[in-house]
Amino acid sequence: MTCFFKSRFLRAFSVKRAFSSFFVAAVLLAPPARAGDFTFVHVSDIHVGAGNNVKTDADMLAEISALSPRPAFIAGTGDLCETGTESQYEDYRKIVANLPMPSYQAPGNHDVRWNPLGKEGFVKGSGQPMYQSWSYQGIHFVLLDSTTLLQHWGHFDSDMLAWLKKDLWAWGTSNPVIIGFHHPIGRDNVQADNEQELMDLVAPYNVRLWLQGHGHANLLWNINGTPAVMVQGLYQGAYDIVEIKGDTLRITRRALAQAKKNAGELLAGDNAEAKVNRREILVTTLTKPVAPNWNAKIVNATNVIVDRGTLPNDVEVALRVDQGKYEPLASGGSGWKGKLDAPLAGEHRLTVQATLKDGRAYQLPLDAITTRTGTPKPAWQTNVGSSVLSRLVRDGDTLFVPSMGGDLVAMDPMRGAEKWRVHTAGGVFSTPQVDNGVVYFGSADHNVYAVDLATHQVKWKFPTGGAVFGGASVARGVVCIASCDRTIYGLDAKTGQKKWTVQTGGMTQSKVATDGSLFFVGTWDNMFRAIDAESGHIAWSHKFGKSRGGAFSFYFAPAIGSPTIGDRNVFISSNDGLLHAVDIASGKIAWETPQSHQLGYCGPLYRDGRVYQGSLAGKVYCFDAHDGSILWQADTGGAIYDSSCAFGGGVSRGNVYIGCVDGTFSAIRASDGAIAWQYRLGPGHVLASPTTDEQKVYISSMSGKVTALPLN
Repeated sequence: MTCFFKSRFLRAFSVKRAFSSFFVAAVLLAPPARAGDFTFVHVSDIHVGAGNNVKTDADMLAEISALSPRPAFIAGTGDLCETGTESQYEDYRKIVANLPMPSYQAPGNHDVRWNPLGKEGFVKGSGQPMYQSWSYQGIHFVLLDSTTLLQHWGHFDSDMLAWLKKDLWAWGTSNPVIIGFHHPIGRDNVQADNEQELMDLVAPYNVRLWLQGHGHANLLWNINGTPAVMVQGLYQGAYDIVEIKGDTLRITRRALAQAKKNAGELLAGDNAEAKVNRREILVTTLTKPVAPNWNAKIVNATNVIVDRGTLPNDVEVALRVDQGKYEPLASGGSGWKGKLDAPLAGEHRLTVQATLKDGRAYQLPLDAITTRTGTPKPAWQTNVGSSVLSRLVRDGDTLFVPSMGGDLVAMDPMRGAEKWRVHTAGGVFSTPQVDNGVVYFGSADHNVYAVDLATHQVKWKFPTGGAVFGGASVARGVVCIASCDRTIYGLDAKTGQKKWTVQTGGMTQSKVATDGSLFFVGTWDNMFRAIDAESGHIAWSHKFGKSRGGAFSFYFAPAIGSPTIGDRNVFISSNDGLLHAVDIASGKIAWETPQSHQLGYCGPLYRDGRVYQGSLAGKVYCFDAHDGSILWQADTGGAIYDSSCAFGGGVSRGNVYIGCVDGTFSAIRASDGAIAWQYRLGPGHVLASPTTDEQKVYISSMSGKVTALPLN
């Protein structure tokens, strides 16, 4: 890995970035002896561009620069900017340009989620890599990327974890390590779905502190004997001073007595006159404490047995099922006993936590599979090797699965075996579109691909100026697809030649819909457009997505969920929670839901005079397609983000299928909204949308595992 030195810290720093060779890292990162005492500052959630906080952030950084002793460096845990635009990053670079110490920053969800260049936009705008490590005075520091493209949620990519494994191996198991990133781990509300994979990887090493952000709160907790700290946003007046003195690590927190914030993470008012508090929040050692030797297991499928081992008598032991709350276990014999009382069939992650009197907490994960009468068992399960975030597509004799590892994977829907895959140089979020023997899709490598289904070879690819997250549609020989370069493209389906373009004011991530003559596209500039397939002329457009104050707001655009067509209308939801029906012929609004139902993250589904839509609150609504009245609503029990409904099972016995972020997959009776069955898919955020055929429903998650379940 390319190593470089800051001249004024030549003897103290050994810094390596994530883009370099492991061989060089192994040589240059030979663990040095402890060389002296120092301090550094942990900041998070700077949010340049959120309101008028540029001056606030600049003043806070000036205060940090004037601390005595001067901090050796700043370590940041994400959300440098509010929406990741070029102008916001320009403001960020201005306020850090004159810092008298190095500043190392991890990305946050706000840095990449709406950034027109995605993760590459963070690298370009901040001048930081997505993940990195450096050594100072005998301590190794690591900043990781916990972000997910286009998402609020966290995940640790497999390539980065492979890098981290090599990085820590080069450092050694006994020397102290401090690791930071944006999404918190080890808490009840699981933000990073594969946090256990990270915790297992670092278990042999002397990790002495976790630095976290995202939650805009000042928190302290413990993960397997290692303290974890979350600090409020810098613009909220908070940062932590971490002092290393001998073998002692001490944290002093600077915060406002009454830091104000409102919904949306923005300050409500000026805190300039609020009282500044500085208090010690943690004193710990750089020597890894001896972990207790204890064990837990599942007996007879549902009984949890915890063996005390070397746990002290005054320890508290609790059990968490999936993402629920920890519940105390009853002591029994030489340990504790509990029972897996899972209401759903499927794959469950249990966590047993032992909390010692000194505050150290240790966790043991257990996996269990439960069954319930009336809930189908998987017909097959196959892991495609990387996260799946978009809609699966079932067409002909093939199941198409887009993978964030850069692949479009073609699978046998009967057995789950891989048939073939096409690899690209970027993640494939784009929903594939099959038409006339060709599958069309986009990639984060900036290209649109056309793959011949007979030969499995790329027929043509078309370069754009940005990542292509949106899905395509085909009408009248034209492929319509949008790129994050703020352009909607009309491409010749046979040759890939550009026929027309439409410029937009924002990026596009949803799939284009078509009625055969017009294309319908929603974008982050709040616009919903109907475009003539042949000419590229805009037939009509609407601006959707209002804030609470009545103004059109970027955050509430009709941009995430894809539109659907039926009854001469096109239906689209916006993030202000509304569902809109637009008459295709006239372009006039046929109806809109009169109040927010927290819609907008997933797309609507039209079927037989009804529109089905999931909500952020975990409810699935059935609307009458003619007037928007609610026919029924069902509660899935978990938040629904990007996962949209699929229909299967026929008219009389049909179900609507949808996934919750926490892994709950629901089959809902289309006739009356009753829950037919629910299945727990196991660890891995479910943000993908299912697809069906006559026999099965197919769903995947960020774990990369594709699951086929019988329809009934």
